[in-house]
Amino acid sequence: MSRPMASSESASELRNCFPEGGVCDTAHGRLFTCEVRLRDIYRGGVKLTKSYLSAFRTAASLETDELGRHLQALAEADPETTALIDTETCGFHGRPLFLVGMVQYRSGRLALSQYFARDYAEEAALLARLGELVPEVRLLVSFNGKAFDWPFVRDRMAYHRLPCPQLNAHVDLLHPSRRRWRAVLPDCKLQTLERYLSGRWRSGDIAGAEIPQRYHDFVRRQDARLIAPIFHHNRMDLITMIELLVALVSRPAETT
Repeated sequence: MSRPMASSESASELRNCFPEGGVCDTAHGRLFTCEVRLRDIYRGGVKLTKSYLSAFRTAASLETDELGRHLQALAEADPETTALIDTETCGFHGRPLFLVGMVQYRSGRLALSQYFARDYAEEAALLARLGELVPEVRLLVSFNGKAFDWPFVRDRMAYHRLPCPQLNAHVDLLHPSRRRWRAVLPDCKLQTLERYLSGRWRSGDIAGAEIPQRYHDFVRRQDARLIAPIFHHNRMDLITMIELLVALVSRPAETT
């Protein structure tokens, strides 16, 4: 696992500032997008990229019973057709989705992309862009994505009358994490796993419960300072998911 990142040593992109990016056009409108290399925003990015690639080779060499049924798709996965995903929404189902973060290995690097609806009307464009990206992914990796993220995406696509692509394979890291660590950790929330497995305590991170109202405030005022902490939060969640995937494959979950 990568060494914990002290806040004083954070790269500027991981501070609470609005990321550089541009406008993307879709058949359903425009949205904001940005992409960065992991090594440029995270001090341990180069080491973590190597560990991530090694995790796929390790998974392929493990016996099925060692890997556990929740992680079996990793054994046949290719890093170049795998994507990690994390969403930010305005609450529970029926509310808008406004930010999607994805990590993919491309051209010899781990790239972290974020797709952002600058107002409620751009949600359709965000979902349309996601609908273009997902068919290219052979394995989708999430944390609680089977119960929350992907059903949320599917429901919002239905609301906007957009076709929802079928997932080829989906690994939800929450389930093997519970099997592996629920007896030794107070809970298996993502930031709890982050503290115990990565040794990182987030400083100044926005609370999840505050995110919906923060987005509503941003839509009204269009002040980038309001939304920047959510971009930061989304990026840190994705980095933790990479670390969690590596930890689970190096210490496989029990079979169920």
